[in-house]
Amino acid sequence: MKETSSTRMKYGIVGLVIVVLLIGVALGYIIPGLITPPAPTPAPKIKVGLLWPLTGSLALIGRDQVNAFSIVIDEVNAAGGIKSLGGARIEWVLGDTKGDPKTGAAEAERLITEAKVDVLVGAYQSAVTATCSEVAERYGKPFLNPDSTSPGLTERGFKWFFRATPHDALLVKNMIDFVADVEKKEGASLKKIALVYENTLWGIDTAKVAKEYAPTLGYTIVLDMAYPAGAADLSSEVLKLKATDHDVLLQASYLSDAILFTKTFKELGYWPKMWIANDAGHIHPDYVKTLGKDADYVFSREVFCADLGAVKPAIKTANDKFRARYAYDMDGTMARAYTAAALLVDVLERAGSLKPEDIQKAFKGTDWPEEKVSMPWKGIKFDETGQNVKGVGILVQIVDGVKRTIWPFGLATTPYKWPVKAPWG
Repeated sequence: MKETSSTRMKYGIVGLVIVVLLIGVALGYIIPGLITPPAPTPAPKIKVGLLWPLTGSLALIGRDQVNAFSIVIDEVNAAGGIKSLGGARIEWVLGDTKGDPKTGAAEAERLITEAKVDVLVGAYQSAVTATCSEVAERYGKPFLNPDSTSPGLTERGFKWFFRATPHDALLVKNMIDFVADVEKKEGASLKKIALVYENTLWGIDTAKVAKEYAPTLGYTIVLDMAYPAGAADLSSEVLKLKATDHDVLLQASYLSDAILFTKTFKELGYWPKMWIANDAGHIHPDYVKTLGKDADYVFSREVFCADLGAVKPAIKTANDKFRARYAYDMDGTMARAYTAAALLVDVLERAGSLKPEDIQKAFKGTDWPEEKVSMPWKGIKFDETGQNVKGVGILVQIVDGVKRTIWPFGLATTPYKWPVKAPWG
């Protein structure tokens, strides 16, 4: 076939283009930077919404939870982020519940719809967790609850709610089991129980479990007293306690109420034969910091105590990191926030995706052995309701301003002190 001039021109243009490209490639090797390689696809950011009380009477609790959570996240980000997501860094967005259920729900909605978080964590108080998790359920957003203990939270048929801590159906029973064990050990009779609890979901559920369980072991509830949470004066409640014949006081109070009750006990000269608190305010460092020696001898159910680091390395490692940064030991609330962060990192690695259903699936597939969790639990494994079935409780006692594990007796690091007189003499 005869080659036309137009054909020769086309071949010439094609050849010129090839020559230019080859020269460009060559110059790129000779003069680095002349040809810019395509930018790598940036790893996605993982947004975690933290719902805790950051202002108001429980602000110290929220601060400590954020602090504990941040230790794990800072370490993971510094080590290269979530590997299965191309090194994605985790950033948290704070939602201040102010300790109020309505505010918490509004903050949960804001974090989901405006901040576009991938998962929610919170919200300490059971009443606030209830409303926040309802919002998450409505939007199909995974919700990790490290710290709320009302049994009903995992009885709502929710699909996106996962609670790592054991709940009060177990923990309140631990308190009464301890009374029974002391009776046997001491040959004592402690049959009459007074219940004092704040009038929100957590306090009400605490009393409900106690009222159902105590009679099965032969105990009688002689006083069932709810009080208004955040009360400015508790004199009438303490006078009622003084006027009631009882052996054991079981109490459920957050920090400010726990401090005020103890001060009022001293002012009005009240001291129970045995005093057991349901965690919360009585185990926070500021309870001892505020009251000094007047905080001594109260028992409390717990889920963590720093002294157990002597028998479980994961507990020691976690508490040492917290103490190195903040100069005091974790309590159960802080330790649960730390554990939640470690669990979330593991879930995200296994999910390998930020799709809600993939994160949900990874939560459901969690099965941590005992040695992996920095708590005195048997591990972490969620049942079909979203409840960790491997959680266990302990009891501690404050003596000389320090919490020590005293029950179960096989796990105790020190013997309990009982009977005792009021620390104020």
